[in-house]
Parts: sequence; C-alpha cells; structure tokens
Amino acid sequence: MAATDKAAWRAQFEKLGVEVVRMYLTQDNYGGNPPLQTAAIEWLAEKNTEAHSRSESSQALQMRIALSAKRAAWVAAIAAIIAAIAAIITIVVELQK
Repeated sequence: MAATDKAAWRAQFEKLGVEVVRMYLTQDNYGGNPPLQTAAIEWLAEKNTEAHSRSESSQALQMRIALSAKRAAWVAAIAAIIAAIAAIITIVVELQK
C-alpha cells in the first residue's frame, strides 16, 4: 500500500465521518480491499481514542466546576452564619440598652 493511497483514504474517511465508515465496515463494503479495510479500522481506532480523550477532559472540567461550586456554597453558608451571629449580637446589645 502506497502512503499516498493511505493519505487519500484517510481524507475520504474524514469526509464520510465516523458513522458512515463504521457502517461501511459492518456491511463489508471494504471487504474486497484488505488494506483499505485495515486503514478504516485504524482510522476508527484513532477517532475513538480522540473521542475518549475529549470525554475524559470534559469530565475533569465538570469535576473542577463541581468542586468550585461546592467551595462557593460552603463560603456562602459560613458568611450566612456569621451574618446571623452578628444580627443576634446586635439584637442582644440593643435589648440591653
């Protein structure tokens, strides 16, 4: 298989997209050309790896956002408690006058 063939096939796979290439493989449309079939499988494996990496990155970002929100909620709760204590102290001081 020539490198130019492989590059041309990969360009065609990009145009077709993952779902179409996967469908072609399941329907054995590449069966008469084992190098093309192998190239399609390799390309799909790369796309799956890329998708998995994107998913992991997204999950990591979501986790950081959730932890940040949790910290913000704790800060808000502590501020509310401090405000309530300050209000109680103010009321007690005013009542003692």
